[in-house]
Amino acid sequence: MTKEEYVKTLKKYMADNELDQEDGFTYLDGIQEAAALARQLDEPKKVVIPEIIANDIKYHKKHDSTLRGALGSAFDQDAESNVYCWFFAADGDENVRKYISAWDNGYEVEKEKKYRIHVLKGYYGYLNFVNDKFELSDNHGTDVFKTKFTDKEIEQLKQRDDIPLDWNKVTLEEVEDDE
Repeated sequence: MTKEEYVKTLKKYMADNELDQEDGFTYLDGIQEAAALARQLDEPKKVVIPEIIANDIKYHKKHDSTLRGALGSAFDQDAESNVYCWFFAADGDENVRKYISAWDNGYEVEKEKKYRIHVLKGYYGYLNFVNDKFELSDNHGTDVFKTKFTDKEIEQLKQRDDIPLDWNKVTLEEVEDDE
């Protein structure tokens, strides 16, 4: 319910019940109805932002920065910084709006994409980890095997000498974190 809908509903309620005084409608009833409607008002939706931006907001709030100071700091950064790049991405204007909304209304941190690493054809062709060692197994996660990896983790795996894979032939299957 928007504020406009709230006001309209409240005015209608008051008009409909104006003549009901003799039927027991009281001022308290009106207050209770107003409170019930207020609970239905839209809360500002929390925007979803990358972790790096969430960390930037946390840092500036921790150090008692103002929103203006935080934005000034972001635009003052080296052109290579991730925060600066996020503001000047293709959807930069929208990102500025998101930053301001996140500052004012709170935010949710964007979940990192995760992937299963499909090495061989067939059911048992997935790269899984257990006790920091890799083995090929099925694609189903358990508490024992790590079966889903972020981009950062995959880049780290590519650097390991104990994983003799041709990474050009590996297929990454994007998965939901709760799959």
